[in-house]
Amino acid sequence: MDTETTIVGAGPYGLSIAAHLRAQRKSFEVLGTPLESWRKFMPTGMVLKSEPFASNLWDPQRRFTLQRYCESHGKPYQRVADPVALSHFLEYADWFREQAVGAVRDVRVAKLSRRAQGFDVQLTDGTHFSSRRVVLATGHMAFRTIPPELQSLPEPLALHSARIADVGSYANRDVCIIGAGQSALETAALLHEAGARVRIIVRRPQVGWNPEARLRPLSQQVVAPDAGVGSGWSSVAISELPRFYRWYFPPPKRHRFLVGSYGPSGSWWLRDRIQGKIEILLNSRVLAAGPENGGVRLKLEGPQEPFDVHADHVIAGTGYRVDIQKMEYLEPSLREAIALEAPGIPALDSHFESSVPGLFIVGLASAPVFGPIMRFMYGAKHPAAVVTRRLS
Repeated sequence: MDTETTIVGAGPYGLSIAAHLRAQRKSFEVLGTPLESWRKFMPTGMVLKSEPFASNLWDPQRRFTLQRYCESHGKPYQRVADPVALSHFLEYADWFREQAVGAVRDVRVAKLSRRAQGFDVQLTDGTHFSSRRVVLATGHMAFRTIPPELQSLPEPLALHSARIADVGSYANRDVCIIGAGQSALETAALLHEAGARVRIIVRRPQVGWNPEARLRPLSQQVVAPDAGVGSGWSSVAISELPRFYRWYFPPPKRHRFLVGSYGPSGSWWLRDRIQGKIEILLNSRVLAAGPENGGVRLKLEGPQEPFDVHADHVIAGTGYRVDIQKMEYLEPSLREAIALEAPGIPALDSHFESSVPGLFIVGLASAPVFGPIMRFMYGAKHPAAVVTRRLS
């Protein structure tokens, strides 16, 4: 084998696992553009939803936290109630990579296939190599979902909120945004502030808002401690015990909980940027969509009778759905060899290993198995430690 372990993906999960392997002086290769989706596709001006204490990448000794970065670079830090700008987080992530990981090979995987005692990794630059084990940490982009009513529309008439990038290019344009989650709401605020005319389309009777984060006394933290997602002891369990979650609940219950938990809502700091400033169509959904005069004509079902709306662009803030069939670089026979616990959802053991020996799957793709925390950056702490132990 040319290398012992290959990590496909250089996002929070891939870099955190790499940091753990490097600390143990293990042979590994990291493939991908560091934080590519965050850097190239997220809207400019974005702010992380996670609190600062939950916005770390993970090395085993905890020497390279966001707090340490801020302290060493003369930047203010407060563990809660101080939202982290995407630009600030990317600066921290670059520092983490330099300190804890080292070199990353900035190239995509064209095809991953099985071979005797391991895997063959073919790259888009035409080269290939063999690896004994592979960790798939390719994030969320492959799993983005767009409502069927919009799927026939080409970009940029219709696109997912994960592909917005430069909000300034939408100035003086009419934009409809579908969804009531953080991504949809923050995109709406950023586009409005960049000069776009924005309308939000929401199925629900109201938009949910998270309570304002505050520095709290110890007595309140004991009753409802801060967790990787939200606060309270149930959130602590979800954030800190993903392997227990996998063991205790049967797959159907896990999958239902993932869909129903931590539903669409906006951060407290977004509320004043939206309410009274951006039109919100509640109890409304898209029935049909088609191109018209260089834009999009939407037929909506509202609280009363259907009506039409015209927009230059439609943005779907409609989240993600795990389906490993969408991981196109997996060679078909390898993809078929991965056992599933439900359509599109890989069956993983307690070490994040699939039914194909030596093939590990982490991040969002593991969320139906290990719980909602795997949808968040904070969740990277778990596979970073667990996968590394398995690989040792």
